[in-house]
Amino acid sequence: MKSKNYITLIVAVFISGMVLAYWYMNHRGAASGNLVSSNYSPAAQPLITTAQPALRTFTLRVPWIGTVESQASVELTALTAGRIEVIHAEDQSHIEKGKLVMRLGGPQVDGVREKLSAEIESLGSQIEPAQQTVERLKESLKAQLATKDQVAAAQDAQARLEFQLRETRLSLKTFENQVGISAPISGIFTNRRVSVGQDVNAGQVVGEIIDTGRLRIVASIFPPQGIKLQGKEATIRLDENQSLTSLVRSVLPRALSTGAVTVWIEGPQIDTQLRPGQMVGGDIVVEVRPHTLAVPESAIVYDSKEHPYLFVSKDSSYEQLSIQVGMEQDGWVEVLSGLKQDQFVVTQGAYELFYRQFNEQFKVQD
Repeated sequence: MKSKNYITLIVAVFISGMVLAYWYMNHRGAASGNLVSSNYSPAAQPLITTAQPALRTFTLRVPWIGTVESQASVELTALTAGRIEVIHAEDQSHIEKGKLVMRLGGPQVDGVREKLSAEIESLGSQIEPAQQTVERLKESLKAQLATKDQVAAAQDAQARLEFQLRETRLSLKTFENQVGISAPISGIFTNRRVSVGQDVNAGQVVGEIIDTGRLRIVASIFPPQGIKLQGKEATIRLDENQSLTSLVRSVLPRALSTGAVTVWIEGPQIDTQLRPGQMVGGDIVVEVRPHTLAVPESAIVYDSKEHPYLFVSKDSSYEQLSIQVGMEQDGWVEVLSGLKQDQFVVTQGAYELFYRQFNEQFKVQD
């Protein structure tokens, strides 16, 4: 009985082994099939690619920041002492040349006006008797009852009175003109410094008129050495999508304590689209270099001292070149020296070549 059970156990183990072997072979075949199919995937991209350098135009732009101001502005001053009686122009409003901005009044103005008016009245009342005296002396001279000297003295007195009357009348007219403060130019009335009822002295500044039709930007810039700025194109950035174009008209001779240079930027677009006091910024095109050798940024490698290098293909290998770079623009780098136009530059894989040569020269000790 025991032998029969033993035989049955051996048969069961054998059958189980066959089943496992069959399953293993099928699973391996399927896996092998998957591995073979993976060999038909697209070919891997090459690690190193080369291309000849391009000829590109590089533009050197220097940023600036500045403030819009009027080229023509006039301070309004009180020509005589008095009290601000009325202000005719509203703040930040446009006013035409010759229009009244303010008028003075108060006790001081009234006192001067009354004094001049009284003098005019007094002189006027003296002229008629003086004229009568001259006529009477002329008649007496004919009758030999007066001398020529007496007639001349009377005529001189009459002339002095008439002259004083003209001068006093002119003084009153001038005073009335001084009492009214008018706009010497057309523009915007701004920077008002007085209010109605305030007393002012002669010569005191009461406001300002600026000509908004003639504007400029006073800008600060840190230009490279030896760069001429006058006449250069300046871009004014208003926002991400809008900009204006003008020119550098003047360069102030004295630099600021920070080393910045002050320039005046002018142009018709500034006059029509900007306003005095506005803060703006942009850049100035200080140099344009056309037809310059250029390579992609990915072609340049830098050593630990930030010195730039390129790799170029030579025979069946690659040669490392020391170069001098200039401006960077739109993903391209200007190559000033060390590269020829007909050479093929490694544009992809340059750092792999650089570190491979590094490892060959500097072995890591075990």
